[in-house]
Amino acid sequence: MNNRSRLLLWVALGVAVVLGLVWQFYPLPDAQDRVSQLPREGYNIIGEDLPIPQATKDFFGDAYLLYRAYEVNGQRIVVWVIDGTHNRHAVHDPLYCIRGGGWNIENQTPLPVDGGNANIVRQTKDGRTTESLIWFSDGKTRHASAPRYWWQTTLRRLTLGKSGAEPVLINVSPYSTNVIDWKRLADEFPALFEL
Repeated sequence: MNNRSRLLLWVALGVAVVLGLVWQFYPLPDAQDRVSQLPREGYNIIGEDLPIPQATKDFFGDAYLLYRAYEVNGQRIVVWVIDGTHNRHAVHDPLYCIRGGGWNIENQTPLPVDGGNANIVRQTKDGRTTESLIWFSDGKTRHASAPRYWWQTTLRRLTLGKSGAEPVLINVSPYSTNVIDWKRLADEFPALFEL
């Protein structure tokens, strides 16, 4: 390796360190205001905040969490919204958590929503079958791809927030063992799908 190659290597290392420090300490706007605007009540909608278990709080650290139960025109659901702006490791592939909880994923079906798609995940465990509706949203686009989410957040950090709003992970599941009519839910609770 000649002197010029070494110099270029040291310059590249210095630039990487400086950029790493800028990205680490530059405060990016989070999605907390957007998420907190999700109404607790509305026409045929009644919601209540649920207590977040301490172990869950410890796991998610500085990430912002919304954990709420709703009854939407007779359908009872639980909603988790996770904003990982202040803890990049808090949001991960939701399928990993489902499998980690001992569930087998039977199938996944896209559900068209404004700005993209959510994903209906059908899972089984110990003879019990249930579904979850999962998607990522930056307030404009919606998708169910963890790699795309990681790309969005990486690009956002590289551009110091100029590439768009922080995407959040939204997970909706039945409050009991009842099956949810996901299309009807999207029609009757549009605010949830606008996050």
